[in-house]
Amino acid sequence: MALANESTPERILSTALRLFNQFGVDRVPVYKIAAEIGISPGNLTYHFPRKQDIIYQLIDNLEAEASQVLKSKRNPGTVELAEYLIRLFRLMWRHHFFFESLTYLTATDEKISLSHERIRDVAQSGSVQRIQDAMAAGDIPPVEAPTTPKILAENMWAVWVNRLSITRHATESHDAGELVVYDCCVHHLSLIQPYATSRFISKLHGTIKEILRVDDETEGAISPVS
Repeated sequence: MALANESTPERILSTALRLFNQFGVDRVPVYKIAAEIGISPGNLTYHFPRKQDIIYQLIDNLEAEASQVLKSKRNPGTVELAEYLIRLFRLMWRHHFFFESLTYLTATDEKISLSHERIRDVAQSGSVQRIQDAMAAGDIPPVEAPTTPKILAENMWAVWVNRLSITRHATESHDAGELVVYDCCVHHLSLIQPYATSRFISKLHGTIKEILRVDDETEGAISPVS
């Protein structure tokens, strides 16, 4: 919900983000965003002449935040890695309309396509570096051909986007969002589990559960990594 102390452009963006996430970007016309805020469509278009301009700004915000998260200081420690994954998936969840509509948005708009490529490339580069960190720490043995750290990183991105592309019918509550974050973490762990030591997976999984305060009911709902 838009906050009272937000400027009008900020209210437009925060409201649009919530509605895009809830209903899908293709089902939210400009007049619905304006009505939700309590302003006229003309007031809205004064700040953002087109709906596409709102989408551009939201994706620019996502790219800026993602760059900060993905380029954050690397540390092979379990707690630091768990916090990094949770922070990343929380960010992606807050913008899940983008991943849900990724194929359509990138196929129809070159600017959005280029933004996606930059986010993806930074994410994959960061994943390669963290895989190499885990190898150096002995948590993941050196991978063997045809697998490479780059291929693993590409598969990670594909899994992340897949999990976030099926969340349209999830509610927008905090608890539902944390459930999606945990789901992303579990699928991430499932992807690297065949390559990592049991101790590494178990410790990382346990730390993620502790940070997210996962209870028995949540555990059963996701079918987590053992």
